[in-house]
Amino acid sequence: MLREQGKPVRVLVRPGSIAKAAPLRALGAELIGGDIRDPGSLEIACRGVSHVICCTSAGADRRDESRRMAEFQGPINLLHAAKANGVQQFIFTSTLFPKNPLGYKFCWAKLMAEEAIRESGVPYTIFRPCGLFYEVVVRGEPIVQQFGFFPIVADGPRKTQMLAADDVCRAFVNAIDNPEALNRTFEMGGPERMTFDEMVAIWARVRGKPVRAVYLPPWLMRAVGALLSPWQPSAPGIMELLEFSYDEMGCDMREVRRIFKLDTMTTLEDYCRAHYGQPAPRAPAPPPDTPPGQALEARAVGA
Repeated sequence: MLREQGKPVRVLVRPGSIAKAAPLRALGAELIGGDIRDPGSLEIACRGVSHVICCTSAGADRRDESRRMAEFQGPINLLHAAKANGVQQFIFTSTLFPKNPLGYKFCWAKLMAEEAIRESGVPYTIFRPCGLFYEVVVRGEPIVQQFGFFPIVADGPRKTQMLAADDVCRAFVNAIDNPEALNRTFEMGGPERMTFDEMVAIWARVRGKPVRAVYLPPWLMRAVGALLSPWQPSAPGIMELLEFSYDEMGCDMREVRRIFKLDTMTTLEDYCRAHYGQPAPRAPAPPPDTPPGQALEARAVGA
């Protein structure tokens, strides 16, 4: 999106992943090798840079030390490099929190990173996006094919407000040099707030094959994670992430849609049709006063 606007883009890539990033180079991005664990490489990466977008994640490695580096210490290393090089805006990817986020370790890491960013003196914009449709449809498809059901780690129906990665990207791009975005924190969700059963029903309808949702109690998954930890150190963190992902989440998107020009947002049906090669004419997302189960719109949190 930035390259479409003719803006120069530099991408920090781990040295071992340069080949994987070839499509980014093909779009005209500059690739530079580095690692958030290496402050020296970050200082080099930030030279001559006006804006930084930080979207690091621990990925599949959910060990405590890896999560701390990806969610807190790494972003802080990058923040220090950005400040030393006079970066004009630091855009940080946090997460939309459930009503009681403090039982999740990585939420603490995100909250501590947010606090450090606010106190740094570097102009910032913090986004707290909900989960992505990708996490259900793309990651869920092979699970359904192999096991015949889609697992949901929750003790009952809960509502969430997942969204498309493209809409998150548009917000990031439209935050750059946007005076209304500076030194503020924004929650982000999709145009619809639904239960996971409602989401699975839409997914199955577009897919053309049934998808059976199976609820797995969080206490059971935590126990499984603890039992597996001697052989798989990431297991407890993975179970925690799954429990978090299916927690109750929602936010008011009206101000965010205005500030970041998100007049039309991708619905889950839009996303599924695109994923399964069934393009359909886009219709505007439901207005914010649509009844529950269809739409609720990211509270902007003043800093």
